[in-house]
Amino acid sequence: MKSRLLILLAMSFPSSAEQIVVASDIWCPYICTDNSGYVVELTQQAFASVDIEVKFETLPFQRALRLTSQHKIDAVLAVTAEHIASFSLSGDLVSIGQYTNDFYTAADSNWHFTDLASLDDMLIATILGYDYGQSLNQYLEKRQPQIRTSGETPLKSNLYLTAKHRVDLLIGNRYVIAHTARQFGYTRDIRYAGSENNITPLYVGFGNNDKGRSYAAKFAQGIENLKQSGEYQAILDKYQIAF
Repeated sequence: MKSRLLILLAMSFPSSAEQIVVASDIWCPYICTDNSGYVVELTQQAFASVDIEVKFETLPFQRALRLTSQHKIDAVLAVTAEHIASFSLSGDLVSIGQYTNDFYTAADSNWHFTDLASLDDMLIATILGYDYGQSLNQYLEKRQPQIRTSGETPLKSNLYLTAKHRVDLLIGNRYVIAHTARQFGYTRDIRYAGSENNITPLYVGFGNNDKGRSYAAKFAQGIENLKQSGEYQAILDKYQIAF
């Protein structure tokens, strides 16, 4: 009788779903804490639609890229085409968003971005491993000195440096900067100083092996499932994202 009961219990609780491990740093509202953020939710729901569970880990972005390329985790969120090429990642290049390069200074500054030459006398804060587009990447590679932060919350560090006049300029995405500034109380300490206005698509990057390529194909199918069901747009609307 006991054996029959154990068999029935085992049949009543199916084995857990296949699990994929994805990672990135905090970049809210794209990637937030507590498994939130529109990129996190899109990824989770896309894989759920093909019966795969997502485990999200918060890691420094450069480390997440490296671990994915080494097949120690399965995917990294919010990467550009250049990241995919540079780290030999796999991906069906299904865009999950986009960003622009925007410029912020301390609140009492009157500087405004006009072109790359206007950056020449500025001490700039950026984030290690981030892709700022071809022209700005090339400019930053030649620029010294500059501050390149890393860790799980590098933007918080850059906001502090900007607010305290430790750097002249912060480069990032306006939606992310505005959200993080509100979260940590820096809204009144910084000011928007212009945008480069070049739009860069964002993707999910997978390991470049059979497993990674399989996940990339399933992710593409999952995103299509979400679009067909209307859940894709519902997630964008929840976070007030339009692209």
